[in-house]
Amino acid sequence: MKAKLIMMAFVLLAVGMAVPSTRAEIEARAIQPVKDRIGERIVPGRLEAMASQLNVRLDRAEPLPTNFVGWLRRDFSSSEQDPWGNIYFLETGRRDYTVGSMGPDGIQGTEDDITVVTPMPGGR
Repeated sequence: MKAKLIMMAFVLLAVGMAVPSTRAEIEARAIQPVKDRIGERIVPGRLEAMASQLNVRLDRAEPLPTNFVGWLRRDFSSSEQDPWGNIYFLETGRRDYTVGSMGPDGIQGTEDDITVVTPMPGGR
């Protein structure tokens, strides 16, 4: 009986995913929240890795990249896009810099942004 119920659930899910309007509803209600939680766990590590690689540049007396997206594509060991399809960003200040993701809403400067603020090495 249990096996039949599980089989029926898979069949219903498969049929639901085959119908475009139902697929969108399933993705919005069931899949997207899971993707968001996974992204929120992955992104901080990627940002820390970016900051580490940028610190290597600064330690070699190289400036921060002016074309951050180009640097991500050329030199960074992961995708230039976060799990939500947005490009990571770099903001520079006098004493620190910030690498970040706009988070699930795709809008920079909102509550769901994920950022890593790093002081310039050596007080530069």
